[in-house]
Amino acid sequence: MTPTALVAALVTALATACSASGGGAGDGPVAGCGTPGYSANEIRLGFVYPGTGAGSSSLSVARSGFAARISEANAAGGIHGRKLIYDWRDDTSAPAQNLEVVRDLVENQKVFGLVEASIAAAQGAGYLRDHGVPATGIPAEAFWADHGYRNMFAYTYLFGDGPSVSTFGDFAKSQGGTRAAVIQNDVTAAGNDIGSKIGTSLTTAGIPLVPGRFTYNPNFTNPVQLGQQLKQAGADVVTAAFAGTDLAEVVRGIREAGAPVKVILAPSGYDKSLLNTYGQTLSGLTAAVNYIPFEIGGPAHQKYLAAMDSYAPEIQPPDQEIALVTYVLTDLFLYGLDRAGACPTRAQYIDTLRASTYDAGGLLPGPVDLTKDWGQIATCYTFMRVNDAGTGYDIVPDPTGRDRWCGHRLDQ
Repeated sequence: MTPTALVAALVTALATACSASGGGAGDGPVAGCGTPGYSANEIRLGFVYPGTGAGSSSLSVARSGFAARISEANAAGGIHGRKLIYDWRDDTSAPAQNLEVVRDLVENQKVFGLVEASIAAAQGAGYLRDHGVPATGIPAEAFWADHGYRNMFAYTYLFGDGPSVSTFGDFAKSQGGTRAAVIQNDVTAAGNDIGSKIGTSLTTAGIPLVPGRFTYNPNFTNPVQLGQQLKQAGADVVTAAFAGTDLAEVVRGIREAGAPVKVILAPSGYDKSLLNTYGQTLSGLTAAVNYIPFEIGGPAHQKYLAAMDSYAPEIQPPDQEIALVTYVLTDLFLYGLDRAGACPTRAQYIDTLRASTYDAGGLLPGPVDLTKDWGQIATCYTFMRVNDAGTGYDIVPDPTGRDRWCGHRLDQ
């Protein structure tokens, strides 16, 4: 799931206990450092993702996005003269296994911190919090928005106690939507929070929810029968907070049932690999993208594509959502390393990054304040709709012709 928001003061005393002076990426060799994961010439990181298990089909390309950004950084001289090395672990999409592999990476592999592309990270997150270990990750669970987890960083959020935003409702209303249905996942609650927030946005815009409960379980639900239920309910707007094959199957069921749905809106789904598999079946699916889409392009995308071509050529096509998201999450971690100086403690790293703003070098619509935006869903999105042939995505402009739709936070 794609993936989908941060309060602290600026810290000025960085790396004061270290023997090496600060510097930027590409500096020459530096002296040793007593910080865990640091040696004279290396910084050791960890990466956790579901190579197997329930999340593996959606997140299988995540490791390549991580590895490409690490290799790119090393080719540019590393961070403050130190080469980045890493160990990776498969958490099998299981919370207990996530805790086990996280503990192994910290205690046995001696990593400084981690990047996680996991949907089952809560138990491991408790361990990381208690030991003050920094991590960036896909915010697929509620703890990412919990201010008790100050060491856990993301650039966008699917969960949080904050309000919904008007953007989704404004979009659906402009497309002629009149009655909506929110499809929930009864396997994991990972996407249900953002689904509920989209539902709130729709009702606020004057699009009521149809009666009934609509759920999808990839192991038991017949997608066509689900589509028939939506048709009988008279929904012409459907939102499904799924990713990958699950999302594609929901759309297929709607199409094969002949449901007259005008808007199928998902907070993920901007994934060319899905089009290669499902093609025209996905026509009309609209993904709410909270980063700059490839169709808009620019130097930041060119840099990403060049890194994937050089260091992860196995990923084809390279412009896949999860690969890009993990690349950005890795970049976010490295951004913190660069800003924290040549020899930060973990606490200094966390303080520095939490007090920063970040735009992924131009891959995000605008800077994210890692304090103020912590736990808040974004207000601005680019809506990308699968074309009629199912071969690509079209940008849906807002009523003024801009490629981005920006709304406002709703009153709770």
